[in-house]
Amino acid sequence: MRTGILRIITGKELRDQIRSKKFRTLFAILLIIAVAGLIDGATSYQEGLERYNEMQAAASEGEEDLSYSYYEGKPSFLGAFNIIGYLLSTVAAVLGIAMGFDLITAEKESKSLKILLSHPVYRDEVITGKALGGAAAIALAMGIMLIVSLALMLVFGIVPNFEETVRILLFGIISFLGVFTFFAIALFMSTVARNSGNALIGSLAIFIVLGIFLPSLAGNGALTNALFGERPEPPQTSGPSTFADVEEHNRLWDEYQEKNRIYQMKVQGLHDTTDLLSPTRNYMEMVGAVADPRDTAAMVSGAFYLDWEDTKEFYATLPDNGLEIFVGLLGSLAKNIVAMLVVPAAFFGLAWVRFAREDIR
Repeated sequence: MRTGILRIITGKELRDQIRSKKFRTLFAILLIIAVAGLIDGATSYQEGLERYNEMQAAASEGEEDLSYSYYEGKPSFLGAFNIIGYLLSTVAAVLGIAMGFDLITAEKESKSLKILLSHPVYRDEVITGKALGGAAAIALAMGIMLIVSLALMLVFGIVPNFEETVRILLFGIISFLGVFTFFAIALFMSTVARNSGNALIGSLAIFIVLGIFLPSLAGNGALTNALFGERPEPPQTSGPSTFADVEEHNRLWDEYQEKNRIYQMKVQGLHDTTDLLSPTRNYMEMVGAVADPRDTAAMVSGAFYLDWEDTKEFYATLPDNGLEIFVGLLGSLAKNIVAMLVVPAAFFGLAWVRFAREDIR
């Protein structure tokens, strides 16, 4: 593969993407989502900060009955990026598919692909250059979106510290991978479909199966009942009146909590398994870990399903630094990280092989 030719094809593909109406339209939607998410996040952040300060004042006065938000820790403005990530989880698929579904089919339909391949250029240079050009356009869009987001944060009077800036950059990288995954899927469909219409339909079908059907399958009550049995019910006891009744009530309640925790962990395991095949869910898992690492840590560890007193103790063990919590979560998130890298690499590899072997007449 010659780097000079590859650079020329990549540059042409990048220019074509940026000049296209569909890219500009979707890029505008991307910015609107960022602005809307930050405004919503700023409102939630201010409300959360007021509640937290009220709880801090109550705690300093010795009050023990504090709300859940107090033990979650001081709210972070990066929760806004959780909102942006939620909105992006669908738009990322649309953006990636729109940029990639006709990369090859449009060239075939206009007969320009035969003209291109009649020149001294190899097929691997063409498919790789187109993929790199598309990836560069996606990276450019994400970069501008992050710059606009940081500018808006400064307008709101919020200056991110070092660890928050690193987490914002990680959010950008994760969002890039989220869009590129569907770009790679659309590129693959563009190499196997007869025309752009079929490539678009095929790309959307893969998105629906991986992004919607599989995640909803794990939430199906009939399926979880068939796999794990009925959900444990809390003990139904009348008010204990003797010490023996109290001990029996506590024993039954402890048994219920343990059974419920095990049941919830099994259901969560099913969700995690199906989510691994879903680019959308992997994206949301990673965004949640970056933007809201404390709650993600509680979810991953199963602390959400513990008694409230145990949950409070768990939150107390977490460090204040969100980046430190995120780093500690990397072991649990390794499968999601691998899935986010393997899925686009697999579809690009299939597109590369298909295009290299295709009989183009």
